[in-house]
Amino acid sequence: MKSFIFLSVVTGLTAVEGYLQLPSGNTTFTQYSGCGSPACGVTGSGFTAAMNQLAFGSVPGLGAGDACGRCFVLTGTTDPFSPAYTGPFNSIIVKVTDMCPVAGNEQWCGQTTSNPINSFGTEFHFDICEDTGGAAAFFPSGHTALTGTFTEVSCSEWLGSDGSDLWNGACISGESATFWPDGVGCGNQGAYIVCLDVRNAVFIVTVDNKELRFESFQNFASESL
Repeated sequence: MKSFIFLSVVTGLTAVEGYLQLPSGNTTFTQYSGCGSPACGVTGSGFTAAMNQLAFGSVPGLGAGDACGRCFVLTGTTDPFSPAYTGPFNSIIVKVTDMCPVAGNEQWCGQTTSNPINSFGTEFHFDICEDTGGAAAFFPSGHTALTGTFTEVSCSEWLGSDGSDLWNGACISGESATFWPDGVGCGNQGAYIVCLDVRNAVFIVTVDNKELRFESFQNFASESL
């Protein structure tokens, strides 16, 4: 009989299961450009942002997470690299249309279920899009990274309009969903379950829309035990 040890499990079957999704909290902020192909599959003419993967509710390659379409008021309070700077700071309202993945962005978006804070001690991160003016409206001149707060708000307060779907599966249903943690918009996508049996065989299974999918198997043992 084979025995299995579950090495890691990240689930995504409900709005909050396996992800950290709250209506308000402390956060960090950065800016990025090239926002024309966001993970939610819909661009916006107003201020938009990417959210860290653990809050976004998906994994790279699986598309929209439950953050897609939700709107937040963002307020800067401190520059972690220039703590003596006292402002002025700004507030803007953004719609989430993109994901800031863990890979390649560990300093800001590296939050995981086992370590849900980034290098600056916050559980959340917003990467504000430069292309439609959000970053310029938010960041004081000469400051490109801040800490501060966020609060979910009705998207009726967002000054922008949605573009057309870029592909099948595009979703921004968060714009009409009940606020986190109770409401579900696009829903969360993706999970990786890695199992190691006593024979050193690794199985990788993903969960997508409540459907288990066998992805791969590799046997690292040269002979049976």
